[in-house]
Amino acid sequence: MLTLYYCPYACSMASHVALEEAGATFEAKKINIFTGEQHKPEYRAINPRAKVPALRFNDGRVLLETTAILGWIGTAYPQKNLLGVDPLERARTIAHCAWLSGTVHPTFKQFIHPEHLVADVSLHAAVKAQAKDNYWACLQEIDGALADRPWIMGDEFTLADPYALVFFPWGRELGLPIMKLTNLVALKNRLIERPAARRALEREKSVLLTI
Repeated sequence: MLTLYYCPYACSMASHVALEEAGATFEAKKINIFTGEQHKPEYRAINPRAKVPALRFNDGRVLLETTAILGWIGTAYPQKNLLGVDPLERARTIAHCAWLSGTVHPTFKQFIHPEHLVADVSLHAAVKAQAKDNYWACLQEIDGALADRPWIMGDEFTLADPYALVFFPWGRELGLPIMKLTNLVALKNRLIERPAARRALEREKSVLLTI
């Protein structure tokens, strides 16, 4: 059996939804990163980076990083077409996930932890302001791409969809008017109507179910 280590409101939501959508048999173990549970020795032995998600296999091997976990799930359950139906579509889905991981997520972190970028406290307000603007631009880019399609990659659901929606409610933490992103709101509504995705969201008591 697979074991997914996740935390509600974290980017691990994408992997959680992905496993449900794949029809995988797995155990979901909550790690509360907001209370510091990720730093306990028991979890550090699984993921020394002290982050979620982590996906542990029966033989003890562990896969880290959301994009890698999503890629593995899509490859391990090919009949579900969770990454797309041909090599180019699958590559484009992974590329979009890499952008979410490598650009959108770090932009949010720059707002929450400006001290990780610059030590000078006098510069933190400027860093936060720029990060907020950049994050809003990212959300608008995602929203704009959805103007002519129901899902991130086109006409069919892929694992890029739950990953993109990780960042939608985080915009509220930055004081952004996320409900003006009507295409992202519609994407959220389509996701929660999917029985498999909803199982993961209900297990997490996800904020996506209430906004």
